[in-house]
Amino acid sequence: MKPLATTKTVLFSTILAISLAGCEQPGLSAAPEFDLDIPSSLKASSETAKTNAERMDSMSRTLETISVSAGEAGNTFNNGGVSTRSGTGEPCSFNSVSDDDMFANGYNMTRFMVSAVSTWTCVADTLITLTDGLPHDGAIVATDNVKGTEGFEADEPTHYSVSDDSDSQTTIRIYYGYDQELPPTSSDEAGFYLAWDSFLSDVSGKLIINTQFHDEVPESDDPVQMRLDFDFSESSKVADMYMKFDDANEWAEGYRIKVTKDLTAPLSGKVFEAQGLLAMTAQYVPVNGIEALPDLSVYTVANQLGDGAAVAQMTDLVLPLELTNTNHLGNYLTTKEDTYYFDSDSDWDYIAKTFTAATLEGGRTTAATGGTWLNPFDPSLDMIAAELELGSSYFTGSECAADGDNCVELINAVVEDGFANQEQNQGTNPMDWRSTELMAPVYLDSVFPNGLNWDGAFDQVFYP
Repeated sequence: MKPLATTKTVLFSTILAISLAGCEQPGLSAAPEFDLDIPSSLKASSETAKTNAERMDSMSRTLETISVSAGEAGNTFNNGGVSTRSGTGEPCSFNSVSDDDMFANGYNMTRFMVSAVSTWTCVADTLITLTDGLPHDGAIVATDNVKGTEGFEADEPTHYSVSDDSDSQTTIRIYYGYDQELPPTSSDEAGFYLAWDSFLSDVSGKLIINTQFHDEVPESDDPVQMRLDFDFSESSKVADMYMKFDDANEWAEGYRIKVTKDLTAPLSGKVFEAQGLLAMTAQYVPVNGIEALPDLSVYTVANQLGDGAAVAQMTDLVLPLELTNTNHLGNYLTTKEDTYYFDSDSDWDYIAKTFTAATLEGGRTTAATGGTWLNPFDPSLDMIAAELELGSSYFTGSECAADGDNCVELINAVVEDGFANQEQNQGTNPMDWRSTELMAPVYLDSVFPNGLNWDGAFDQVFYP
């Protein structure tokens, strides 16, 4: 099983990830802008983005292939460089947190999911920019990436089309892996589908990606389909993304992240709201004998400057506490509320984890006595109880001594101390606008667009 962040990286290097950096695209005021202008504190560092952009260049080749083919056909379009339409010159690369800290706190969960929304709203803008000068006649155009030739690239498109379905609605379809002698038809599923309807200040749209266009064999635990719904008005922008994983994925069925931007809010108050939900099919860290499935939800708020706070509810999540290669304090089935305040440069302001349930579920090898704290670090239970101020009788009787015992006191002491390499509670609640917003978090109730299952979720049709 690949770590979650690693799976995400493979996904966006396998499917449509954009890495072209460029300059501002002029003269596009008539086309809608899907980019949400999400502050960097809700994503990742620019250095991380740069690294991932270098890895994920298949969308760059997609855009280049269409550009070259359109130029050879005598069509013209804006080609000042492909990046964000906002003029920042930043690439639409997928940002990330490090591979091993996905569940460290709600803030990391937020950055993981919000970065995907930021990427794909930017990609939508880029495609609109690219096709703005192409014929919108619905004709399926062959590119110069010819299947069966020596220079054929499986992750570059073989065909594309742009159509105006009404006076206000446009659709872009990009196809992969087709022969020029047997081109796709309008009824064939595209590898990349983008449709939008624009009326005055109201814009709605749908972006669908099917990773199975690729001739190469994907990893069994890669996400296979993605959908991103847009709903923009004068007062708000809403982007709602659904990600489905392959049936062979060992840990998750999919996830959903919904980002709302309030266009009427003051810059110093809540401008962004992000709601995330992961549908798990197994524990992220599998432990023999634990069959409970975790529920992971996150609610995050931020202002335009990037100051914000995240609260996560994590129910039935396994927490292993390995002290050394031969000293394991045990596996715990936990429920916690994780609160994390952050500022615009992504530093923490306040970290507060509160465990409301924690039971020992086996795996403990720590000796009762006779350990050492230094040279080497190999503590025994009596030393841990003293260090965490749990009392001399702790780890005896019914006090977190046997499987099934209540160990809430221990786990809360662990995060207060930062013991066993756990993120430590620190700081004080600033009691500002963020505290008010987190008093009544609103969590998502399903990862599915219809609330029940994936049926029809990725149909390539759009009705405003």
